[in-house]
Amino acid sequence: MCLGDAFKYIVLIGLVLSLVACGDNERRQARIPPLPDWADSSRSEATLRALTRAINQSSSPYAYAKRAALYLSMEKRQEALEDIDEAISRNANVGSFYLIRSQVYRLMKQIPKALENAQRAEILGVDTPELYTILGDLYQQQKQFGKARLHIARALQMAPYDGEAYFFQGIITAYQGDTGKAISLYEHSLSLKPRYLATYNQLSNIYRALGNIEQALAYNEKASTYFPDNAELWYTRGLTLQSGGKLEEALGCYRQTVKLQTNYYQAHFQSGLIYQKWKSYFPALANFQKVQQYKPDYPRIDTYIGQCQEQVGQLDAAIASYTKASQLDPGDQLAVAGLYRAQRRQMGYYYNSQQTTGGTDNNTPAINPADTARLRIQALPSRTRIPSRGDSINRTIKPIGQN
Repeated sequence: MCLGDAFKYIVLIGLVLSLVACGDNERRQARIPPLPDWADSSRSEATLRALTRAINQSSSPYAYAKRAALYLSMEKRQEALEDIDEAISRNANVGSFYLIRSQVYRLMKQIPKALENAQRAEILGVDTPELYTILGDLYQQQKQFGKARLHIARALQMAPYDGEAYFFQGIITAYQGDTGKAISLYEHSLSLKPRYLATYNQLSNIYRALGNIEQALAYNEKASTYFPDNAELWYTRGLTLQSGGKLEEALGCYRQTVKLQTNYYQAHFQSGLIYQKWKSYFPALANFQKVQQYKPDYPRIDTYIGQCQEQVGQLDAAIASYTKASQLDPGDQLAVAGLYRAQRRQMGYYYNSQQTTGGTDNNTPAINPADTARLRIQALPSRTRIPSRGDSINRTIKPIGQN
């Protein structure tokens, strides 16, 4: 799952590192004054320059670690990883360093590495609610819900007003099938931490899945007051509008999404589905090709592309796309049927008004009545729906974005 700006606040716990004596324990390091707010770009840049000067003068591992935390808050994840790796290479016995590296890997969605580093931080004596919240999240992403609950409970023991911990408790509860209780936990999380983006997204996703479009949009709009230029919010709003049948408005949201984040392939995909529904195959094709560009292994993307290419008469390209799709997934019957159909059409088999009414055309090869070239192309189904079943409010909604 992608938690966006919310994690920037977590990152600041990396500032537990002080440039004090190495003998100070982890608890004392956690009390140093924080670096500038992540949103204060001018102060962050000034602090970054100061830390770079300190590194050039002393090569202190603590300075590297502190700069790594600052890079992470600025969403410069690769730079953060390089700095924290350097810090650990200079002093491998500081738990806080591993905590920062865990945060980096977590945001890079390298969950096994994130978990390994968080566990190392705990072994080396880090004992903070932030660490236990992170461990709870990482364990739930690994579907180890028992350990996840244990660590979240420990975090709440130490910090009973930690909105983020309640958020992850809601995630775990949702996975267990109690949507009603999960909603209650998410709402409590927001009351404690109203600027936590992930909670708004989860609530919006839940209400969208329940068919309550109005409530889903309400949470999205409230989040937008805090994060007006967040691509994920625009995308989520598009999904909600699309599920409510407001395709024009949804398409506008997807356009804004990719304007803010060009490689947001999910928005390109949903745009492609809308254009395909409208039988506007050229823009549908362009969007599906963007998906392929940014996410080459997106499930069945070659089949979607092949369908559009076939519809606009690009038969050679369609055959190539269908061939690739059927090789990647021999069970993709739409790709297999599309390949056969496109090959037949390339050979001159086509249907016209006479054929569809049982007539013949001397210039057209005879077609077997069962020929798949005469079958209508079946559009692939959208993957945006969330199944729902009974629980405390007669439905179960699993959290979105756990991939």
